[in-house]
Amino acid sequence: LTACAESVKHDETLAAKQALEFGRVAFVEKDLDKGYDLLADGGRRHVPRDKFKQSLAAMHARDYPTKLAALEYEPMADEKAIYIFVRGQNSENEFNYRLTMEGTASTGYKVLKIDQGTGFFTLSNKKQAFKPPLTTE
Repeated sequence: LTACAESVKHDETLAAKQALEFGRVAFVEKDLDKGYDLLADGGRRHVPRDKFKQSLAAMHARDYPTKLAALEYEPMADEKAIYIFVRGQNSENEFNYRLTMEGTASTGYKVLKIDQGTGFFTLSNKKQAFKPPLTTE
């Protein structure tokens, strides 16, 4: 018997654009209901709408970004998911996010999970920079 392993094809630019669209709606415009609707089914299944709103409010207790840039990406080996690393900024603060985007090049991508912080560790040597970064402007 021979096993046919389906190779997962990613489009990091498409994933980043869809991550930035989510970020524009949820972080910049602060439309948390619409942001929730943009989540992947798995994200909505594990996080109720009110908890999502509370989590995003807690992430942005002091302020929200006014612009976003996708700086780096890291595909997950043989998984239908890719990390997109996004930096948000406003006149006073910087925000760092890691958006786990579920999907593939053929299906498109939706946000499965949002992490905020700095210095996200990498699980592989596949992390690469967008040159130039993709932005919401």
